[in-house]
Amino acid sequence: MSSGKKVSTNFAVFIISFLVFTTVIVFAVMLFLSYENMHNNLIISNKSDAELMTMDIVSDCMNISGNEPFVFTMDDDGSRDFQVSNLLLKFIDSEIYRRSGSIYIVDDTGLILCRNQKIGDGKDQIRAEKRENGRYYISDSNVQNLIVQAQDGSMASADDSETGFVTSVRCIRIPGTQYSCVVKKTAETSEVKTEYLSVILLPAIIAMLIAISLYVAFVWLSLEPVKEISEVISKVADGDLKARVSPKYASDDDSVGLNITSEFSQMGATVNNMIESLENQEKDRELFISSIAHDIRTPLTSINGFVTAMLDGTIPPNGRDKYLSLIKQETDRIRRLVVSMTEASSLAHVNPELVEAFNTADMIRDIIDNLESQLRDKDIKIITSLDPGPDNIAYGDAEQLCRVLVNIISNSIKFTPQGGVIKVSTDGKPREGIVSVTIEDSGPGIEESKRKRIFESFYKADASRKVEGFGLGLYICKQILAAHGQTITCSESGELGGARFDFAFGMPPKGEG
Repeated sequence: MSSGKKVSTNFAVFIISFLVFTTVIVFAVMLFLSYENMHNNLIISNKSDAELMTMDIVSDCMNISGNEPFVFTMDDDGSRDFQVSNLLLKFIDSEIYRRSGSIYIVDDTGLILCRNQKIGDGKDQIRAEKRENGRYYISDSNVQNLIVQAQDGSMASADDSETGFVTSVRCIRIPGTQYSCVVKKTAETSEVKTEYLSVILLPAIIAMLIAISLYVAFVWLSLEPVKEISEVISKVADGDLKARVSPKYASDDDSVGLNITSEFSQMGATVNNMIESLENQEKDRELFISSIAHDIRTPLTSINGFVTAMLDGTIPPNGRDKYLSLIKQETDRIRRLVVSMTEASSLAHVNPELVEAFNTADMIRDIIDNLESQLRDKDIKIITSLDPGPDNIAYGDAEQLCRVLVNIISNSIKFTPQGGVIKVSTDGKPREGIVSVTIEDSGPGIEESKRKRIFESFYKADASRKVEGFGLGLYICKQILAAHGQTITCSESGELGGARFDFAFGMPPKGEG
């Protein structure tokens, strides 16, 4: 059992959901803070506008009156109680100030001497009452307090926030007079809400919905290939070796569909390759069992026939030696088959006690000498190009690595035609710590589609069984080399036109050899 920590799917979904929920909460808090910031900016802006307006009115009043004192007279038509002068009245009642807020010129008793709007119930109006003398006086106690506070020449301020409104009142004494300028400015918070909804909230919600939609789509598209691959693996586990991952999840070709990432397509392709390999191995296993059954049945039938014939007297006593020799040959054939099968499953590890340093060039020369009769029978010329230096020293189980060379050279002899050529080359590579070996021939070669499969167990490139063998020779070579940390590949010989095998032996560790 692996000691690594595993995260369940449910926990992963919980973490993702928690992150999404947290993101939404943070997003909502940021939206709330944005609204609060806009509301506070409105209050600050309204206060600042009221102060500036009050100071501007006082300054303009002083500019209009010049050095002359203010003079107040009754209107003939009674539309106003008092006016400073026609010029001042026209100025205060101008459109710019009418839209900006309520402006009042009052004395210390709160008597309204001049105003830019009619007395009423508007949101900008300061509460006033009409007394017996027919004149209007400020009735708002808070404003009256501001008039008293402003008598020392400083600005008096009052601010208030009501439902839907933000109000700022400012009062300044007009220098050199007994009158004060009172300005009330009101701003509607609905404007802030409208701006907030149209500029921030609505775009933010749309962006969040788009982000969530993209997230859901991404998660769905990410899980879809995983689900597909999982279902295919389940089918294979149930024995369905025909199942395959859909091409849109197993190919980088954009024409077959939408690919999320190359990792998923690579995973799908790997699963398909694995299933195909299992299917091929299953076919090879069935073919191998059939072949083994045939290879064992034939000699067993012969053995059984010979023994039966000897027991019932069909074969006379003087002829038994001949048939016993035939029986031994068939028995040896069965034994070789069993030994090959046993060795194929026991070569995955190297016995450290058998590891030694040996000269690769000397080993190859000895093997060629031992195979001389086979080479002579087919008139095959063998060419060697062996590294003459000390870099030919290899390190490993010499007997097993010798079998690799024997199997591949013998295989080349088997498939090289009469009068053909075989070439064996070595090249020491101290920097890489290996002695590379290349064996190539002038035979028919191996089809590209079969070059990887020839190293599988029980596989025969020639399924017609014209060539003797059990399909385990190259598989055994691969197992021996893998146990030594090396690999073997098959390709086409550019020089001789046949098959080419490339592999390597490891060099001795530093300090050995």
